[in-house]
Amino acid sequence: QAVDLAKRHIINGQIDAANRLVYDKMTGTIKDKTFMEDSIELLPAYFVLAEANICHGGSRLKKAEEFLIAAYWNLLKYTSEENEKGAGGSDDTLVTKQEIEQYRACINKMFGRLFLAQNRPETHKKALEELSQGIFLECKEHGPESIFLCSSYYYMGELFRKEDSI
Repeated sequence: QAVDLAKRHIINGQIDAANRLVYDKMTGTIKDKTFMEDSIELLPAYFVLAEANICHGGSRLKKAEEFLIAAYWNLLKYTSEENEKGAGGSDDTLVTKQEIEQYRACINKMFGRLFLAQNRPETHKKALEELSQGIFLECKEHGPESIFLCSSYYYMGELFRKEDSI
């Protein structure tokens, strides 16, 4: 899968390759109408694109913010449509309720990372709020001592480290 390969590229410091891979794959699936631009199934791709742009920093943070806003909008739209349909939900999606909760946590965590990367005192409070909410949701899913929370705890520690240096 393109998203998993892109994550490996990011881990290996190949941020441009990750960005290009996911962007090309995502635009391809939109062009061939596999998924629409506002499909919930595209959230992992939006997250990788946002992460790649956060890693670049500088002027690319605005692009990361755009990807996160698109992901947030897709999630909001999907969950409001699910609420309108009632408890039965929709069978025309490939996403489970557990994945929806993971997406909520990921959006908070990614917004926290974005605000942290902006490195301005006024965004540190927003970063704290977003990271705290993301950690709370991850703890509900995995428990507070799970290995899945390592990166979230790392970013929270980075936030406190930056707070001390200001």
